[in-house]
Amino acid sequence: MSSAKFASITASLLARKGEAQPWNSMGNSLATQEAEKVPLAWRAPLAVAPPPPPPPAKDKSCAVHMSAHDYERLGILAVKSDVSRQQLLKDALAQFLAGKAKDYGCVCLGACNRNCAPGG
Repeated sequence: MSSAKFASITASLLARKGEAQPWNSMGNSLATQEAEKVPLAWRAPLAVAPPPPPPPAKDKSCAVHMSAHDYERLGILAVKSDVSRQQLLKDALAQFLAGKAKDYGCVCLGACNRNCAPGG
């Protein structure tokens, strides 16, 4: 049996994924000098991307209890208007709040920090 020469297993044999280079008969990497001149992609500083925009605010839910008669009337109006009951209620609430905003002189109806008072 002939004894073949094998390289001893050391840390110098390890390479990061994508950085492996062929070796010549001298045991040196063929691209060692070129690799030292070119910065490695994984070591290059990355441009910091701006943070993603916040997700859109979700609608809050609120239950409305009504009589069966009003519920049926709302459903009939929804079918005739080709919209949902939910959309009819949202529109009605928006009109109501707009009217009250005129009464109080502020769109926020006092929910802001400006100490809104009736009449301005």
